[in-house]
Amino acid sequence: MRYPGMVVKDPDGKKVIVTDNAPVIAANGGEVRGVIVYVDDKNSAFTTTTEMIRVRPYRPRPTGFRGVGGTWPRPGWAHPEPNSQPSPSPSPSSSQPSPSPDDPNLHPPHIPANAAANATGITYSPYNADGTCRSASQILDDFQRLATHTDPPARLVRIYGVDCDQVARVLPAADAIGVQLFLGIFSLNDLPGQIATLSAAMNYSARGWAAIDTVSVGNELVNNGQASVKQVVDALTAARGMLRALGYEGPVVTVDTFLAVERNPALCDESDYCAINAHAFFDADTPAERAGDFVARKVADVREVLRDPGKRVVVTETGWPWQGNANGLAVPGRENQRVAIRSILDVWGNENLGGLILFTAFDETWKKAEKGTFYAEQFWGMYEAS
Repeated sequence: MRYPGMVVKDPDGKKVIVTDNAPVIAANGGEVRGVIVYVDDKNSAFTTTTEMIRVRPYRPRPTGFRGVGGTWPRPGWAHPEPNSQPSPSPSPSSSQPSPSPDDPNLHPPHIPANAAANATGITYSPYNADGTCRSASQILDDFQRLATHTDPPARLVRIYGVDCDQVARVLPAADAIGVQLFLGIFSLNDLPGQIATLSAAMNYSARGWAAIDTVSVGNELVNNGQASVKQVVDALTAARGMLRALGYEGPVVTVDTFLAVERNPALCDESDYCAINAHAFFDADTPAERAGDFVARKVADVREVLRDPGKRVVVTETGWPWQGNANGLAVPGRENQRVAIRSILDVWGNENLGGLILFTAFDETWKKAEKGTFYAEQFWGMYEAS
């Protein structure tokens, strides 16, 4: 099924066109509360309502989906070499058997089979390559890919803002594959408006606020010089109060780099848990195989400056680019991305380090290539997009 434009009929025989967001929420079949538009015989809208809608189950099409390997994601899925032809997508009628779950190639001996269980999530940005917004159906397809090709499946997906109607579009997809969401308020401007948008989007989830694991206020604002510590903490406190009044009782945090937190521990002290971004690639002395040790060390360093050293620390971004310029010993590459992710997961599988969110699901070619980020900013994707 493709959306928008799914046409059904109401009991009186009038055509009903279901808007883009509404049907995706019931991607596994069933009913959903959504906005529908009634049209006359000339296809002109004459009224809208919000009511329960019955939707047939979604069935994703087979694809040539690829990832970086390891138990998160499965080994054997890699970005194609430059200028090479991608592997053909299997057709629905393909007679080739699927790999057996017991296939040793799915779980190389040097990677702990349970390592991915400690990777609590993955980040996701709902934008097309040209920066336009991905539709609800595209987002659902992306989430179905994540559910199919991570082993075990992701339990949490982090998004960063409320633009592009993204919360309303992502929530149904999260319902469809049964994951929690880590939501974000990207800007400190117009907090009430952004929170109102976020709250209204809860109508698109069958779980409501129960689908939300965490809400963050700002991402690396202090590190980037976009806001002071006081501005961030004030916004965090205000947002928490507004969210509580709306019925959300989960964690509210601000996210910043480990460096910003080491210098300004109040960012974590005032959050419901400590949320840090830690990328080994930006340390010129750290090769891919030491990425896990680097990130674990930064978690330990952050704990030392916190008011409560026992406070929960979650790494909300960590990964490795597969393309770009080298940063000393930190070299982008497809194999190095595999090695770095494996290193991080090995460490998280063997130590009690708290939560981990890998960066990022798909390449973000809508971003600007810059020398300061080694022309790698667009190429941290762990999977090949459709």
